[in-house]
Amino acid sequence: MKLNHLFYDSEVNFNLISKKRIILSILLGLTSAVLIYSFFYVLRETERMMFLDFEERPMLLSESDRQLFNLFFASISVILGNSLAINLLFSRPQRAFSRRNNKRIRILNDNTFLGFNFIHWFTKVWFLFATFYSSYMGSKFITNFLWPSIFLIIVLYLDAWKTLSLIIRNNRLKTIFIHFCAFVLLSFCLSRLNVIDYKSLDKAAYRARPNIDVPRSGYSDESYERRYYNYLVFKIDLDSHGNIQLYNEQYEPIELTDAYDYVNNMKNELTEEVSYRAAARLRANKSIPIRYVKEFEFELFKYGQYKIIYEVQNDDELTNRFYNNQIKNYISTSLHEAFPRKLNEPPRVPFFDKYKELEFSDTIRVNIGKKIMINGDVVVLEDLVDKFKPFVNSSTIFEYVYTDEASYQNFIDVLSAHKKAIKELKVKDSKFDYDEMMLQIYRNQFSRDTILNNERNRLREKYPIHIIEKFE
Repeated sequence: MKLNHLFYDSEVNFNLISKKRIILSILLGLTSAVLIYSFFYVLRETERMMFLDFEERPMLLSESDRQLFNLFFASISVILGNSLAINLLFSRPQRAFSRRNNKRIRILNDNTFLGFNFIHWFTKVWFLFATFYSSYMGSKFITNFLWPSIFLIIVLYLDAWKTLSLIIRNNRLKTIFIHFCAFVLLSFCLSRLNVIDYKSLDKAAYRARPNIDVPRSGYSDESYERRYYNYLVFKIDLDSHGNIQLYNEQYEPIELTDAYDYVNNMKNELTEEVSYRAAARLRANKSIPIRYVKEFEFELFKYGQYKIIYEVQNDDELTNRFYNNQIKNYISTSLHEAFPRKLNEPPRVPFFDKYKELEFSDTIRVNIGKKIMINGDVVVLEDLVDKFKPFVNSSTIFEYVYTDEASYQNFIDVLSAHKKAIKELKVKDSKFDYDEMMLQIYRNQFSRDTILNNERNRLREKYPIHIIEKFE
């Protein structure tokens, strides 16, 4: 009596699997790998378009980071494609397995989880976790998650072999080695596939709103000093012909006199309580001559804008996609002498020139150009802060004198050092922790702390910033 099919039988004969089924399994695996890779590729590009920078441009990936992302997705896709191919290969009882062989069910169960269940879980986790973290961590995302990603691929690959290794007895190591080489080769080749022409997308986005190389600065306002109503942005950059051009926030060329309409619209959109506080932001190329910047400032001054915000470089990798740093400054009334009224210009509105009314016992001359000089002495950039400190007091006024070679960067170098010197003096002389005091004042603007406000006013009066400006 033969009872072969009534008892457990672990024998497997791969020669009995039809060639047609093997070819179909391979084609299904390769097709699935390409489709899964394409899905993740499109998902990543969609995520890039969702998290735009402050210029409404997609996040840029370096070619090395992009290749690592592609290789990771390709490896996952090849493993999942391999899982689907195995499922098709053993999806129904064949002569290769006896009917009582439970290893076939184990293979199907393991690869079903690895295929459909894992891809569902992985997609949700990757999109909800890695996507958001990569947007806020920048290039550090690659560094922090490189090893976990490698371990994930290793675990998935070994899991794919967990049950197959039980039924492959002859030349097991050779088979695993060949399969691993094929896996590496397919993953690398698939990672070279670019499903979307990302270069054209990035090029179009950055052509519409190019990068403006704003000046670097050793000083900037604290983050809590940023205000929602300071949203009006003007840009000054070089056009395609190398000429200086004024732009609006959408990078559309405008004339200097057009600034009035933008300022007026901003005031009309804001409530009366904050409209007088609002200041325009200047996002300008650091290499342009300072004369053009000051001419633009004076144009704003004529329209009742007495403050301006200079945007400077933000070196923090985690936040520089969202905003530039800023330096808020008062527009000097002395500019009306630097830019006298033109013949065809309408009469100017009279204004109060406080620097002519106030009396100062000392004037410190600061020459700004390729070289920086204070009272005739050349000062290197690193020593500017210490050189400013002895002269900062309520009876001293600083005269910024710009040479023909002076650039916007040269001006920011001096202004940032000037403001940094004043802040360091305030920090040293304050009766309280200066930064904490200012933070409390900004947080509680509607419930004034008399003691803190009096201390802030005392420091402002003792260490003011008085600047007049002229051109040689």
